Amino acid sequence: MNFTQRNEKPSLSFGVLSDLHMTHRGEGLQKLSRYMALFSEITPKIDAHVFAGDIIYQIDVSGGGTCETVYHEPYLYLGAALQRYAKDTPLLYAIGNHEYPQHNLSPELTAEARRLMEEATGKPLHYHEEINGYHFVVVDIANYACDITEETEKWAMKEICKALSASDNKPVFVVYHPPIYHTVEGAEGNHHSEKFAAFLLSNRRIINICGHLHTPMQSPLTIWQKKNGATVIHAPMAAVGYVVVPGSAARHLPRIDQSQALYFEVFGSRVLIHKIDVLEGKEVGEPWEIDTTGALHYTDKRKSLSAKPAFPKGAKAKVRAAEGGVLVSFPKAYNPKTPFNDDSEVPYYRFAFTRKGETEECASLTWHSDFYMTTPRDAFEDTVRISLEKGDYRVKITPVSHFGKTGRSISATFSVTEKTALPYVRMEDPDLFPLL
Repeated sequence: MNFTQRNEKPSLSFGVLSDLHMTHRGEGLQKLSRYMALFSEITPKIDAHVFAGDIIYQIDVSGGGTCETVYHEPYLYLGAALQRYAKDTPLLYAIGNHEYPQHNLSPELTAEARRLMEEATGKPLHYHEEINGYHFVVVDIANYACDITEETEKWAMKEICKALSASDNKPVFVVYHPPIYHTVEGAEGNHHSEKFAAFLLSNRRIINICGHLHTPMQSPLTIWQKKNGATVIHAPMAAVGYVVVPGSAARHLPRIDQSQALYFEVFGSRVLIHKIDVLEGKEVGEPWEIDTTGALHYTDKRKSLSAKPAFPKGAKAKVRAAEGGVLVSFPKAYNPKTPFNDDSEVPYYRFAFTRKGETEECASLTWHSDFYMTTPRDAFEDTVRISLEKGDYRVKITPVSHFGKTGRSISATFSVTEKTALPYVRMEDPDLFPLL
């Protein structure tokens, strides 16, 4: 579905781009240009672009390591794209860890990276702006380690209080790179002080926009709400890097043919967050929906409200040993939708292996489906990466929902004629596939 031709004019609309990882050699530039061109086609015209960090990737050479240089070229690419497609559109830009030199906490290089970003964007690293009567508070991190200073936290809390007081029941958008600990899926880093984290989650009118985790936008766990409190929404990876699927044994999936972004439409107190495939120019699935005066759809209560996934009646699996593991195919299971959560795709399957003549499992793992693709297939077909000794096996396959609910299993038998060896997979190439 082409999302650029809108039926009505919202009070506020803006795109959100995160984790582009554009290098001085130009990796990521094509996807930046595609994003800018696509969002410039939206009618009525959008009101702002919000960059949630890691648009720039300060990296020296292939193979990664510690970066010893602060490169200005990525900002030149960024400036050219903005001038071409959005020279009259406001830009709000939160600094991410990769705007700093990779793995380098040098005070001198850190200061240089901060100075360069201020110079390139023409703005301080933390600031408060109002657009169409809606307030944005942009919060910076101090270095590559994603530290937030006490001074910045105090400033942010003061400015957010001002914004809340000045804007009736409207949402206030707070933009920063690393998510708050234990909110959205994968938010394990503890970068905010306890006081600041509690403040950011204290008011249901606060909508926290973050990035950093590379988790796919299709997962309802990329949005989270505290009971009677604020919302946290994670913006997906836009270009160079790994898609992170925390529930899979694979975890990091290199995706150079994919680019995702978010599009916000605000109607008074109501916010719709659309999931956008940038390369295909399509909206994916149903939007997330927030209302600062209405029901909260993304609290931890979702788990109890969600249903178990199920295979279609008569579903059967085909399994055989293959290079690097076991090749498995079967009709996919589906999940009855949890209201507002767009969770019908089953993201994971648990594979439990038992040798013939034995009752105890000899191996098990959870593997991802293709739920993170714009158009998922009707069937699962993938090589599950596992090493098995020669012998006869039964595998039990159990669907696992986004909220951890499991459905009834299907099973199949197969034989391994020689031990399956796991392939060598380099899980981190910091030149093309930055991890967090």
